[in-house]
Amino acid sequence: MGEEIMEVHEHPATSPLLQKALKQSLPYSINLIYRTQHPNRTPTAHILATFPPSPATTIPKCWAAAYLDRSMRPETDLWLFSAFEVPSHSPSTIPCPTCKTAILSLITHMSTLPTPPLHPSNFPALERAKEHEKQYPDLGPNIRFPLTTGSYLRHLLLPGVVTVGAVNHQIVDICAEAGLVRDEFPGREAKLNKFFFKVSNLPQTRELPQGLRWGEMREEDLATVQARTSIPRSVRTLMTLKSVGVFEEATDKAIAWTFLGLDGSLTTLHTEEEYRGKGIAKAVAAKIFRDYAPELAVDEEGNAWAHADVYEGNVQSESVCRSLGGQPEVKVFWVRIDLTNAGTLSKDA
Repeated sequence: MGEEIMEVHEHPATSPLLQKALKQSLPYSINLIYRTQHPNRTPTAHILATFPPSPATTIPKCWAAAYLDRSMRPETDLWLFSAFEVPSHSPSTIPCPTCKTAILSLITHMSTLPTPPLHPSNFPALERAKEHEKQYPDLGPNIRFPLTTGSYLRHLLLPGVVTVGAVNHQIVDICAEAGLVRDEFPGREAKLNKFFFKVSNLPQTRELPQGLRWGEMREEDLATVQARTSIPRSVRTLMTLKSVGVFEEATDKAIAWTFLGLDGSLTTLHTEEEYRGKGIAKAVAAKIFRDYAPELAVDEEGNAWAHADVYEGNVQSESVCRSLGGQPEVKVFWVRIDLTNAGTLSKDA
C-alpha cells in the first residue's frame, strides 16, 4: 500500500478525542460508541486507536479504532471500526489504502497483547467446546460446523482466535485477504443486515394486551432466555445489560423479552410462540430503544441513534425492524479471526 505501519495507542474509555471521532462518524460507528461506554469492562480490556489520546491531536482523515476484551470469551471479544465506513469518506466503495493500513496495524498490535485467563464462570463452556471437538475433530479451510451452541464455543480451544462482532463486510474482506478469517464457524456465509433507527422517529410504546405487564428481566428468568437461543450469553453478561420484558400478571412468567447488547444492538429479541402475531415484539423493541438509547449515541446534530443486526432470511426480525422505521443500511458479519497469523500484516499489505 505504500503506507508505513501506524502506531497504535491505548485510550481511556472516556477519551474525549476518540469519542469525538466516533460521534462524527455516527450512525456507522454506533457499535464502538456503545461498547466503549458500557460499564461491563474488565481490567484486561483495551481501547485502541491509530491516533493518540492527546487533546492536542487532530483527528486524521483515515483512522481505525477497536475495543478488545479477551476475558469475555466465548462471547464477542472484539469490535472494530474504521473511518472509511462512513459513506462520505471516499467516492470509492473500496476502502482507501490508508484506512486498510490502519485496520491491519490495529490487528498486528493486538497480536502482541497477552491473552488473559478464561473467567471461571466460563469453565463449563470450555468443557462443551471439548465435547464439540470430539464430535467434530477436524479443522481446516473446507470444514464447516453446523450452527449449534458447540460451534459458538469451539474457538475456546484456540487461544489466538477472537470473535469480531457486527463487523463491516469490507473489513472482513481485508482480514480474509490477509489470511486471518477462520471459516469452520458460520461466518462469511451468514450475512446480517444492520438497521439504524433515529430514536425520535420510533413509534410510541403501545399498551400491552390485558393480563400482561412490563418489567425488567430478572436473574430467575435468564435460564429461559438462554434456552431460547444457541448463542452463548452468560448470566454474568446478561445481568449487566439493560432489558425489557413482558410478563403474565397471573403467573409472573416472562413471555417476551429483549436486551440492549454490550454494543447497544437489539439482542435476543424473543416472543413465546403462543403470544406471537400480537405486535408484542415491536412494542418490546420500541420500548427498550426509547427507554435506554436517547443519551448514548448522539450525533453532532443532536440525533440519538439505535441499531439492530438481523441475519438475512430472518423474516420476523426484519419485519419488526422495518415496522420501527429502520432500513437495512450495511452488511455485517460475526467472524473469527486468528491473531496468531497477524505478525506485521500492515507492512506487507
